[in-house]
Amino acid sequence: MRLKLPGQRHSVIIKMIKMTVMSQKSVILSPQNWSKIATLWQRLQQSFRLMVGVPDYQTYLRHMQKHHPDLEAMDAKTFYRHCVDARYPSAGGGMKKCPC
Repeated sequence: MRLKLPGQRHSVIIKMIKMTVMSQKSVILSPQNWSKIATLWQRLQQSFRLMVGVPDYQTYLRHMQKHHPDLEAMDAKTFYRHCVDARYPSAGGGMKKCPC
């Protein structure tokens, strides 16, 4: 494999993923491991969403059940609105962060 150059970032990453998958074909194609792969994929998606600021509603619900069973959890729409308002406050003190 060649050295990573600025214009080739995506192709190098794709080659690395392809080599990993091809070398682990028996593990990936085994039905015993599909649930582990599905869990890994879900956690990767959750991580990527958190990186860009998209909150996880299911995690919030689990937290509310575990730590605050006496309180009623927000519905999904209210939860997302609360997260956006917390991230980009505009009432009172003006905007502290850019929403773009």
